[in-house]
Amino acid sequence: MSQFDCTRRGFLKKATGVTIGAIGFPYIIPSSVLGEPGDVVQGSRAKHVIWSSQAASVWQEGYPIGNGRLGGMVLGNPLQEQIGLNHDRLWRRYWKYYKHYIAEDMPKLKQLCLEEKWDEAYELMKGKIPASGRAVYVNPFVPVGDLGLYPYHFGNTDFTDYERQLDMDEGIVKVSYKAGRFRYQREYFASKPAGVLVFHIAASRAARTSGEVSLYRMLDSECKVTGSATLDELVMEGRFEEGVRFAGVVRVINRGGRLTGGLKEYLPPDGNAPQAGQLGYLQGPSIWFRFRNQPHPAEPRGVSTRFDAANDVTFLVAMATDHEDSKDPVGFCRRKLDLVPTDYEKLRDEHIRDYQRLYRRVSISLTEVPKQPQPTDELVQGAVKSGEGSPLLYEKLFNFGRYLAISSGRPADKGQPYKAPINLQGIWNQDPRPAWDCDYHLDLNIEMCYWALPMVNLVELTGPLVDWAYALLPQAQEAARDIYGVGGAVYIVTCDAQNLGNIDDLFFLDNTGVSGWLAQMLWLVWEYNHDPEQLRCKIYPILRKIGQFYEEFLIKDGQGRLVPVPSGSPEICPAGRKFSSMLSAPSTFDLELIRQVFTNLREASEILNVDSDKRAVWSKILEKLPYPTLNSDGRLLEWLEKDYEVTDPGHRHRAHLVGFCPGDRITAEDTPDYNEGVRKALARRLAYGDLTSTSIDKVWDAQIFARLYDSTKAMEKLNAAVRNNTMGNLLMCICDWREGGRGLHWFGNQRVFQIEASFGMLSAITEMLLQDRRGLLRLLPALPPEWHSGEIKGLLARGGFEVDMVWKDSSLVGAKIKSRRGGLCRLKSFTTDAKLEVLQYGNKVQVASHDGIIEFQTKQGESYLIKPVNM
Repeated sequence: MSQFDCTRRGFLKKATGVTIGAIGFPYIIPSSVLGEPGDVVQGSRAKHVIWSSQAASVWQEGYPIGNGRLGGMVLGNPLQEQIGLNHDRLWRRYWKYYKHYIAEDMPKLKQLCLEEKWDEAYELMKGKIPASGRAVYVNPFVPVGDLGLYPYHFGNTDFTDYERQLDMDEGIVKVSYKAGRFRYQREYFASKPAGVLVFHIAASRAARTSGEVSLYRMLDSECKVTGSATLDELVMEGRFEEGVRFAGVVRVINRGGRLTGGLKEYLPPDGNAPQAGQLGYLQGPSIWFRFRNQPHPAEPRGVSTRFDAANDVTFLVAMATDHEDSKDPVGFCRRKLDLVPTDYEKLRDEHIRDYQRLYRRVSISLTEVPKQPQPTDELVQGAVKSGEGSPLLYEKLFNFGRYLAISSGRPADKGQPYKAPINLQGIWNQDPRPAWDCDYHLDLNIEMCYWALPMVNLVELTGPLVDWAYALLPQAQEAARDIYGVGGAVYIVTCDAQNLGNIDDLFFLDNTGVSGWLAQMLWLVWEYNHDPEQLRCKIYPILRKIGQFYEEFLIKDGQGRLVPVPSGSPEICPAGRKFSSMLSAPSTFDLELIRQVFTNLREASEILNVDSDKRAVWSKILEKLPYPTLNSDGRLLEWLEKDYEVTDPGHRHRAHLVGFCPGDRITAEDTPDYNEGVRKALARRLAYGDLTSTSIDKVWDAQIFARLYDSTKAMEKLNAAVRNNTMGNLLMCICDWREGGRGLHWFGNQRVFQIEASFGMLSAITEMLLQDRRGLLRLLPALPPEWHSGEIKGLLARGGFEVDMVWKDSSLVGAKIKSRRGGLCRLKSFTTDAKLEVLQYGNKVQVASHDGIIEFQTKQGESYLIKPVNM
C-alpha cells in the first residue's frame, strides 16, 4: 500500500472511543458505534481497499466503477489500458413479448395435472411452446464500447512498483507505477452528480504526461459504428440492425502541453466481425451465448486524439441511448458534458462526498488492522489453499457488496428514463450476447440482488426494482390473459429491461410462483422504506394485480383446498417421465409465496384504507390455501404431500425454503416444527453432493444456516464460495472455473461472473450478525468463533430501527438502537446469558422480559443503549 498516501485529504482519523462508565458501562465503545449520525471512523484504509501488484490479465479481473446509469471496467495495463464502457439502458430490442394463444388449452392442462398425467400434459403444449434452448428468450444487455489509453513513457518499457487498487470508501480506482525515473498515476471514477465517468492521468514531473486516447467498439456485424474526432473530443455512435441507437463522447482536458491529431475518422479494430447468428460457447443444458473473443487492440482504433507534454490530463466520458434522446444521443452526451466542471479536484471532491453519503452509513470490523497489507488477490489465493477466508477478507467482501450495490443500483436522476434494475452482471458486460443475456431471472436471481440492500441501509436503491416492475405491469396483465386465461398479472421467469421474456416447453410455464416472489421483494421495500406514496401508487397496484391473478388461477382440489395448477419448483424436474419438465403437484414454493401475497394485500389495504370489501375474500383464500407439508420424519417437502424422486436431487435451487429464507413465515421462535423441517430439507439436498452447485446456492445456504443459528455451517458455505467462485478482484463467478471439482463446471475455463452472489454474500454476513424477522431483532444470532471480536454500525431493521453493535470474546458488549419511527422494540441477544438492560441518557428504560426476549417502547428519533447488566 506504499504507492498512495493513505492519509491525504484527512481520510485517516485517529481511532477514538467514548467512555460511558458514568452510566455503569466502563467498556470503551469505539466512536464508530456511538458517534453522531454520519460521523464514521474508518480505522484503516486497508479494510476498504481491494488491490493488486499487477494489472488485470482478463476483463473479468478488472475493477468496476459505476454511478447506476454508467459503468466502467478498469484493467490497469500501463501500456495498453482498456476501460470497458456500459450504459444501463443499452439492451437490444429485436424481440418483444408476443402472444402464445394457449389460454384455451389451460382447462385441459389443469385437468391432466390434477390427474397426474404429466406426459400427456406435456404433449398437449409442446406444439405451441418452443423446445428449451431453441427460443429467443429476452434481449441481451450489450456494451457501449471501450476507451483505450496508450501512454508514452519515453522509451521506458520496464515498469516497477506497480499497484492497482479499488478504494471502496472513495469509490475510486487508482493505478500507480514507475517507468524510468518517473512515477505515473491514474484515477478512475463514475460521478453521480456529474453523470459522467472521469479518468485522470498524471506523472510525478511536469510535462511528462503524453500518449493517445481512443474510443472504439468491438467488431459486431449486427451493429454499425461511426465516429469522428477533434483535438479535444472523441465521438462514437452505434446503431443496431433493429434500430437501437447509442453514443459515447469523450472530452479531453489537458493541463499544460498540447493536443494533436489522432484518428479523425472511425477505424474499426483489425479482424473479421462474427457474422449475424454466429454463436460461441455452449452452456448446458442447451442455450447458446456469444462471448467476446477479440483482444483489446495493441494500437489505437476507432477514433483518437494525442496529448503531448501535459502536466496532467482528464477524460470525461458521457454515454447515452435513444431512451434519453431518440433523435440525437450524441447531442445528449455533449449537453451533459457542457454542464460538467473542468476542474478535476472539484469533480473528485464532489464525487467522494456524494458517494460516501451512502457508503459510510455502514461500517464493519471483524479483525485488527493488518500490520503488513496483503494484495487482495493473494488474500483470496491464500483462502483457496487453506480452505478458509480470513476475517479481513470477509470485511472486504461485505464492503465490496455494498460498493457494487451503490455503483450498479443507484436510481436515475429526476426526469431521466427509469433506471434498469441490477442485472445478472450489475452494470458491467463486455460480450455481444452474455451469459443468460445479463437478464432478470425471477426464480431467484433478481430477488437475491435486492433482499440484502435494505438491511445495509441502502433501501433507496430498491426504487428501480419497483419502477421496473410497474413499467412491465401492462405486459404482465396481457400475459395472464394470453397464457392462463385469467385476469390480473403474471410475470415471466425471464425478463429484460423492457419486456417480459419467452416461455419454453413447460420448463418455465409452471413457474407462476415467480410473480409471488417479485411481490415478496416489493413488500420488503415497503417494510424498510415505509413510503406511503410509493405503496399507494406503485407497490399496491402491482400486488393487487398479482393477487387477482392468483384469485382466478387457483382451483379446488379433491379435498376442497385452493391450490395452484399447474405448479412447479424452479429447475427441479421429477424423474421417471418420458418428457423432462417441472410440472408437478402444488409446490411448496408456490404455496408459501401465494400465502404471502394475500397476507400482504390484506395488510396493505388496511394501511391505505382501500379495498375493504376484498379483505374478506382474501381471508377466505388464506383459510383454504394449504400450508406446506412436513413428512412423518418432520422434513419439509418440496411439494404438497408429494416426495418425488428427481433428476438432480442435489440441485442448487432451494425454492422450497423460500418461506424461511428470504421469507419469514418460518422462524425458530414462532414455528419450531417448520424450522426443524427446513433444517432436514436442506440436509437432504446437501447429502447428494455439490456437483451442480454454484456460487449462488453457497451464499444462500450460508444465509439459511445463519437463520438456523448454525454459525459453523454458515462459515463452511462462505468459505466454499470463496474457495471455488471468488476471483482476485472479489467478483464471484457462477461456476467452478478453477476446476476444483466442487461445483458446476459450465463454460470451460471461461470466467462468468454474476453479481447476485456478491449480494448473497452480503446478506449472509449481515444475518450472521443481525436478523430482524417477525418483529424480533436478533443480536449476533450466528456469530462464528473466527469473528470473536468486532463491531458493526448502521444496519437497518424493519420497524424503522438502526442498529450498532460491539462484541468481544464472542459476547455482546453493547448495542445502540436508534428508532426512526417510534414504537415497540423487541430484541434478543444470542451471545450472553446475562440479563440485558436498556439505558437512555444514563437512565434505565422500563422493559418487559420473557424467554430471553426484552421489549420496550421507543420514541421517534431517540437512541437507546442495550448492554448486559453490570458490565
